[in-house]
Amino acid sequence: LEKKNYDDEIILKSIENAIETVYRCKEEDIQIINVKNSDYPISLRNIKDPPIIIYYKGNSELLYQKTVCIIGTRNPNERGKITAERVGNHYANSNWLICNGLAEGIDNCAIRKDDQIYKNVIGVLAGGLNYNVKKTLLRHTAENAEKVLENGGLIISEFPPDKKEDTFTVVKSCRIQAGVSDGLILIQSSLNGGSRFTTKAFCELKRPIGVINPVLADIELPSYSANKELISNINKRKALSNFTELKEDKIQTSALFIIEKRADYNEFEKLMDIKQKNILGLF
Repeated sequence: LEKKNYDDEIILKSIENAIETVYRCKEEDIQIINVKNSDYPISLRNIKDPPIIIYYKGNSELLYQKTVCIIGTRNPNERGKITAERVGNHYANSNWLICNGLAEGIDNCAIRKDDQIYKNVIGVLAGGLNYNVKKTLLRHTAENAEKVLENGGLIISEFPPDKKEDTFTVVKSCRIQAGVSDGLILIQSSLNGGSRFTTKAFCELKRPIGVINPVLADIELPSYSANKELISNINKRKALSNFTELKEDKIQTSALFIIEKRADYNEFEKLMDIKQKNILGLF
């Protein structure tokens, strides 16, 4: 690769910014993991464009435990909310950690029972972790982040203090959800919903994707159009490509698994346990 030359002023400014960031992190009790550190998660290192630095608060040991990512629309219907709660409850009580962006809607429903957030949740955030002193996150997300920490969980971000979340950072953070998780469960999404970005990140990894099969009364709703495409299309690679806009030959997903009943939760666990193996005959 061609080496880039930077003048001394740019280098000096970068060093000053780095020192200031480290100082701010210490001030806000934000920890840092560098990609060259031995404790940088291997599963995250294997993604496309892994973050050079991870900022975190909470229990970093959770980064090395089995984790399922549960996501969906921010505007679910009542059945979508109930499904997210049931799926989240199953995995939270089956020694699996739950990971998502802690947003309103499906994310929120999947990480709590009643008004209590589960222990050991991993929240991947799209803004700086000093949300208590700066408005770096949406209010609901910040409230969930604080409750996650209170319940022994972990919040992580690749963005330094003071960085406000925006559309770009939200999309970018989706690949980190994939990186720290063993599999993905899509509860409810439209074809143009934000869930497609996290799904795309999983498609680039040899990790399974589960999709909820909605009841007949909901299957034609626009908010379930992604579910319908992934379930109805016989060509599963094509279906994933239609949803994520990723070329079919780039899709590495080990399995696309349709979840129709409670017993399927256990079957999907088995797929996550063998996430690094290619499952033949599914595409």
